[in-house]
Amino acid sequence: MAEINVSAEREYTVRITGDWRGDLSPIASKRDRVAIIYSATMATSMPTFNFAQSEVTVIEIPDGEAGKSATVLSYIWGKLAEAGFTRSDLIVAIGGGTVTDVAGYAAASWLRGIDWVAIPTTLAGMVDASVGGKTGINSPYGKNLIGAFHSPISVIVDPSWLRTLSDRDFAAGLAEVIKCGFIDDEEILTSIEGKSLAQIRSNA
Repeated sequence: MAEINVSAEREYTVRITGDWRGDLSPIASKRDRVAIIYSATMATSMPTFNFAQSEVTVIEIPDGEAGKSATVLSYIWGKLAEAGFTRSDLIVAIGGGTVTDVAGYAAASWLRGIDWVAIPTTLAGMVDASVGGKTGINSPYGKNLIGAFHSPISVIVDPSWLRTLSDRDFAAGLAEVIKCGFIDDEEILTSIEGKSLAQIRSNA
């Protein structure tokens, strides 16, 4: 396991682990209510969640950009209201960047801000969307025009999710890795030079 400390509008930790459920459990078990938000395609891969005495609400949203709408956000608010979510409760986003964007914005806007945890399942989500506190939804006038900066209290990165990605999705995320890495250290270009996508995936 490795930890990276992030400083945005709040301090939080990105944990790189091989057991995302084990790392989530002690965080979620401290809350009376926990909402798990994920996209429709992930429904069959979601485990049963049991966090001590916590009451768990599962919220499934549409896949991709269709999940980042005012209609979906209103649906999430409705589920939180039905379950009686208070400021001391927790939202957990499990999925790619669209899921962390809308779930993070739901957390930012519910009761003027409640805690949330990001569990990114795509490479792009791990290096970009889930880090930095950018949350939001789309509008008919453009993408990400409505949102807020509201960082999660924790990001849990489990590389085993990468095995579920198609080559196309992995390659798209790799572009974000190169971009983010190059900003800090151009050595990243040397690390991947001459390697095939399969070789890079095998080391992920």
